Amino acid sequence: MAHDVFISYASGDKAVADAACATLEGRRIRCWIAPRDILAGADWGDAITEAISECQVMVLVFSGRSNESDRVRDEVVMAADEGKPILPFRVEDAAPPGPVDIRAVGPPQRPC
Repeated sequence: MAHDVFISYASGDKAVADAACATLEGRRIRCWIAPRDILAGADWGDAITEAISECQVMVLVFSGRSNESDRVRDEVVMAADEGKPILPFRVEDAAPPGPVDIRAVGPPQRPC
């Protein structure tokens, strides 16, 4: 079953990610969140890649911890490469590391 939302978060933000997931699912929005939705024995990387590919949108729990997470960065790049909208849910006053390419956080742009 495809999910509407893929929730990306750093492990230190798990409580916030779980709360966001519960809130969305309370509104009948199907969410995919690790580790809950990774089947026992499944390869984590493959499960995450498939979930990002099948979701409609990514919710990024954005914090200093997510800035430092290589896995979160990889998930965001995968979603951006597939043209998935990425909705940052900022949970603390943290700035993205380095310059941000606006094309990576929105729908693909069409030339004028």
